[in-house]
Amino acid sequence: MKTTQQDHAGAGSAALIPLHIRVGENTYTVEPADGPITIGRELPAHIQINDPYISRIHVRLEPADDHWVAVDQSRNGIFVDGKPDRQPTVGITEGTTIRLGNPEGVAVSFGLTQPPPTADAAADEAGDGWTGEMTDPGVARAGAAVATRRDELGIAQRELARQKIINAGALISFEKGRSWPRRGTLAKLEEVLQWAPGTIARIRYGGGEPSDGDRTEVLTNTVQAPFMAQAVELALEKISANIHELPAASDEDFGRAVGVVLSDLRKLEAVAANAARSARGAPEVAIVLSAVRKSYSDVMLRAARSPRATLGQRLFAARHRAELSLEETANAAGLPVDVILAAEADAPLPGEATAAVKSLLFVLTRR
Repeated sequence: MKTTQQDHAGAGSAALIPLHIRVGENTYTVEPADGPITIGRELPAHIQINDPYISRIHVRLEPADDHWVAVDQSRNGIFVDGKPDRQPTVGITEGTTIRLGNPEGVAVSFGLTQPPPTADAAADEAGDGWTGEMTDPGVARAGAAVATRRDELGIAQRELARQKIINAGALISFEKGRSWPRRGTLAKLEEVLQWAPGTIARIRYGGGEPSDGDRTEVLTNTVQAPFMAQAVELALEKISANIHELPAASDEDFGRAVGVVLSDLRKLEAVAANAARSARGAPEVAIVLSAVRKSYSDVMLRAARSPRATLGQRLFAARHRAELSLEETANAAGLPVDVILAAEADAPLPGEATAAVKSLLFVLTRR
């Protein structure tokens, strides 16, 4: 059985009420517009259950005309209300229970009770992109992840409202786990948070927190550039406070403390540089990138003056005094540019690369 995205948005699906799914002590609520929801042992299943009888993707829940169905995708089957007969497709009604993998397997129960209308539902009709009140723990999990990510990037709630992505009240409701955005609002949030499409829904249905690989690298001038500039500027302010609190260069803890600061600056520079490459016509991003690089250079040169300066810090200072670029330094050492970058980041190097760096450093510092 196959349904298309168009089917999910059709008149039959539009008349459907949310499907409530109970697995153990957890309850999930699925809107018809959410599309097919899968239950299985591991990702990419939205709801994950760790059981050896359950397939990686075991069952798919989806709208079909005017009702919900559960479609078997597994090797061991699904069983209705404990009956021994395997059912490939099950029509879901109020109180339906299926078991996964065997007649005594993990129970999944369904409810179709329409939740009472709320103020959020009325706001949805007014076009703010929100549905009614929710008690789904998955919504709370997704909302908390969005709040955490927004804080990491330094994006204020009022800034999202100003950019007409989501109003402050709706965002607070979502981040507290009380309501769920429409698909279009989710897409805008994921773009601003630099997450791949579908990430927020994946978190809601049991997926892990997004890794760096899940984060989109695409920036738009009109939406992302102001956020990125603001986020980088706020992050730089926090790092600058840490720079101000660094111990004296002679202190035994200086090396560890300055290493943390430099690591944070390198990460921030990577974010700002990526934003600057993508945000054409957005000088505010270039300005904050310049500020990050200046701070990094100042801290590296300060670290190089310490009696405990690392090889990478001394190399950085030497090439800056010699006014050599990374490429020119790499050519002089006979090494790739990424090895010079790794050396200056104090990453472990092969013996021959370390020897080449030390040899170049000797030449640059004896002048």
